[in-house]
Amino acid sequence: MTQQTSSSDGSGNSVSARSYIKLSGPDSSKFLQGQVSCDMDSLSPSNSIDGAHCTPKGRMLFLFTAHSDTDGSIILEVHPSIGEIAIASLKKYAVFFKTEITDISENYSNDHRVLSDLERLRAGRAEVVAETSEMFIPQMLNLDALGYINFKKGCYTGQEIIARAHYRGAVKRRMHHLVLATDSLPSPGDEIKDHEGKGIGNIASAVRVDNGSVEILAVLNDKQSNAQKIQIGDQALTAVTHLPLPYEIPASP
Repeated sequence: MTQQTSSSDGSGNSVSARSYIKLSGPDSSKFLQGQVSCDMDSLSPSNSIDGAHCTPKGRMLFLFTAHSDTDGSIILEVHPSIGEIAIASLKKYAVFFKTEITDISENYSNDHRVLSDLERLRAGRAEVVAETSEMFIPQMLNLDALGYINFKKGCYTGQEIIARAHYRGAVKRRMHHLVLATDSLPSPGDEIKDHEGKGIGNIASAVRVDNGSVEILAVLNDKQSNAQKIQIGDQALTAVTHLPLPYEIPASP
């Protein structure tokens, strides 16, 4: 799959280009319904849906926005770093279905507005990129608050783990919006430590706002989620400011 670079949205904010995967054939929707966290039956030409494809252990391989193409095919919009991983994973499960999976990134014209990296971060929507594939279960990125998971649909890959975390209140790590007083831009997947050097989470997304200020979405252990100083990788301790997310985290049942 062709690696795409970032561009600008016209306001100076970086926009990560997207990659596009087409599923065509009579079994495409049925195949995805048994693989992904969202309800594919709700997809229509006027209604795109967000979802996750996970491993049997509930770890997310990639996130996507699904669109219905004009010919009835399904287009999955994904982060460009994850395209090859996504296609390989889908093809592994698709062998018994009448569906063709192809990379159409070079010739697909997207009619939907793509959020800038900073807009996406401030909306509390982390990407799953190559470095974080298989690192998080959906609830760690707050996807239950963002409509990526349908808990009433039938079985799909990883469903047992995801449902157990939901119904037993077993989500002990959640994503938080923080501002770091630093010039150093962390990378997705970087380990986060507390002031004692103990691991308390990982970076999900990061965007440099200006000199001396970086905003991140950080998946943190609940008990350390209010840390006032953190260490990322081997960097020095950094002061943090906690910002509210624009949505409510679902309460445990």
